[in-house]
Amino acid sequence: MTRKNPIISLRNIKKTYMMGDTSCEALKGISFNAHEGDFVSIMGASGSGKSTLMNIIGTLDTATEGKYIFNDSNITAYSEDELAKVRNEKIGFVFQSFNLIPRVSVYHNVERPMIYSRKIPRSQRRKRVLSALKTVHLEDKIDNLSNQLSGGQIQRVAIARALVMDPEIILADEPTGNLDSATSYDIMSFFQELNKEGKTIILITHEPDIAAFGKRTIVLKDGLIVEDKNNG
Repeated sequence: MTRKNPIISLRNIKKTYMMGDTSCEALKGISFNAHEGDFVSIMGASGSGKSTLMNIIGTLDTATEGKYIFNDSNITAYSEDELAKVRNEKIGFVFQSFNLIPRVSVYHNVERPMIYSRKIPRSQRRKRVLSALKTVHLEDKIDNLSNQLSGGQIQRVAIARALVMDPEIILADEPTGNLDSATSYDIMSFFQELNKEGKTIILITHEPDIAAFGKRTIVLKDGLIVEDKNNG
């Protein structure tokens, strides 16, 4: 059942960077809502503001102006410690560069978010890791080193790591950028399956064919939303 209120609500988000005496307005007033169970693709060319927007959605950066409502809480004025807790417990990140630790087992890579949280007792960690790896069909790789896997397998381990805390949303930043076309489509089909199971996904991409896997595409240009459409 979809919640009445949006899980994410951005209201007139602006972001200005200072470069010496010169200001650069990366976001010029971004407003949109995303509800539980949505699969939103955010796309745009280099310099459009999509990376800045991703960092704000992921609480890796804060807006200069505007309001960010996450799961009914106004997190605009949260402290860094409060934002870190949201980041660790409420948002699952999947990155283009995978961000796995090489020469460390799949188990320890997937376990890592739980180490930084007091939410999950040590006694529950292995059960959660196994559950996440089963979801991505890699439970048989639990003891492998991450550098023994293919690119597609590495990204699925990264997805398992994003799932292990049972986050409110999955934020995927160019998750197919380092993969070939066939593997990219496999990964995106997998995101679709997760979405069908109820996961809320925000995808950042510059590729229209990848964006089309989502239910909705938001297009940025020069720090503004120029298109917001449902995908057919």
